[in-house]
Amino acid sequence: MKKNPPARRLFESEFSRRAFLKTSAAAVAGVYGLQHLQAPLAQAAGEVKWLTWAHFVTASDQELKRQAEDFSKKAGTNVGIELLAHLQLPAKKASEAHAKSGHDVLQLDTGDPELYKDLLSDVSDLAEELGKAHGGWYDFARDICVKGGKWRGIPWAYNAYPLVVRSDLMKKVGVDKIETYDDLLAVGKKLKDMGNPIGFQLSSCADSNVICNSILWAFGGKMVAEDGKTIAIDSSETAKALEYSKKLYQDAMDPEVLSWDDAGNNRFMLSGKGSIAWNPPSIYWVAKAKQLTIEDKPAPELLDHYLPPAGPAGRFASGYPWILGIWNFAANAAGAKEFLRYHFSSENYNSWLKAGDGYNMPMLKEFEKNPVWEADPKYKFAKAIGQYTRIQGWPGKPTEYSQIAGDLYVIPNMFAHAASGNKSVPDAIKWADAELKQIYAGQKKAEKK
Repeated sequence: MKKNPPARRLFESEFSRRAFLKTSAAAVAGVYGLQHLQAPLAQAAGEVKWLTWAHFVTASDQELKRQAEDFSKKAGTNVGIELLAHLQLPAKKASEAHAKSGHDVLQLDTGDPELYKDLLSDVSDLAEELGKAHGGWYDFARDICVKGGKWRGIPWAYNAYPLVVRSDLMKKVGVDKIETYDDLLAVGKKLKDMGNPIGFQLSSCADSNVICNSILWAFGGKMVAEDGKTIAIDSSETAKALEYSKKLYQDAMDPEVLSWDDAGNNRFMLSGKGSIAWNPPSIYWVAKAKQLTIEDKPAPELLDHYLPPAGPAGRFASGYPWILGIWNFAANAAGAKEFLRYHFSSENYNSWLKAGDGYNMPMLKEFEKNPVWEADPKYKFAKAIGQYTRIQGWPGKPTEYSQIAGDLYVIPNMFAHAASGNKSVPDAIKWADAELKQIYAGQKKAEKK
């Protein structure tokens, strides 16, 4: 019998989508269903052009296109979905913004509602309508999209980051849960001693932003204050987060995490060496889709997901959202809104979530009831993680400056300096403080104008 392919052979093409998460700063009232669209919609006449990334899970794109075709028939308009390689999206958005011409609906990244706030339509009516119809938005979704009191985008979905664990290895060391960072350190030591260290990026990559921010917040640290502009990194809480991470690195982690890219933890877990990582459920999804094996055993059977640990300040998670915006120069803004209503109807959005097979995480609370989370016990984290999720720049609102800090990997590099011993913990904090003050100086200059 032909064996399933070993996991380590199938990484680069599967995980190249992760670069989508890196944004270039320089480039930078009811439920509507089929019944709502039985009659042609005069305001939707013409063509609606939608620009989005080529999804990691291709069935998601297929479902979106199916909805576009169905809407086109019922609404008397044509919806065209253009899929673009993720690396090309920032330049494409910048080009359309400069030319004030292009698509009607486009996918935005975290900082884009702020960056393009003067070029994006006010979609507050639609956003509030959808929130009322579907159980409300998570706070972090509102924080991302509301600029100057107006919604400049519709939160679409996000990448969640649970812990990814080898449940078989956990059983070998007699542990069946990880609730706190103390638990993570204790089990990590045992796993490393057994030859299966834990690992997550302490490097200049998108995953590291998510991971290091989650740890920082859990220990009470923060990059900026609640006003979103006062630098607050230099604190005893930040020091505690770094001291913990240094010990975790030394006692429990694979030393190569300092040089990992966004696919590093994927390779690590599916190679058979890794025991615990921090990642979206893409590792598990690929293991299922490709029928991968680890040590001649079906990889999906060995993998599970836990919520991120709780620290002294509480449990925190982070992630990367996808946002849908409508240009204020769009040729068919009315039609774009109608299709968004159609897409976010309970029937259609649930179908899209199902097509994503657990990868697309909703920011509307109603959709946590989707059967996809019940069908597979490995997704048990999904119903809870949204309440703990925050975005780069918290407790302030996301801004173009918090985006720049993320693009320059200030927080991950601070963690890496301290964990590796390249800098002492106080010196690593001073370095990050200086970097952040330089970045946020641009905000002060803008406010004075």
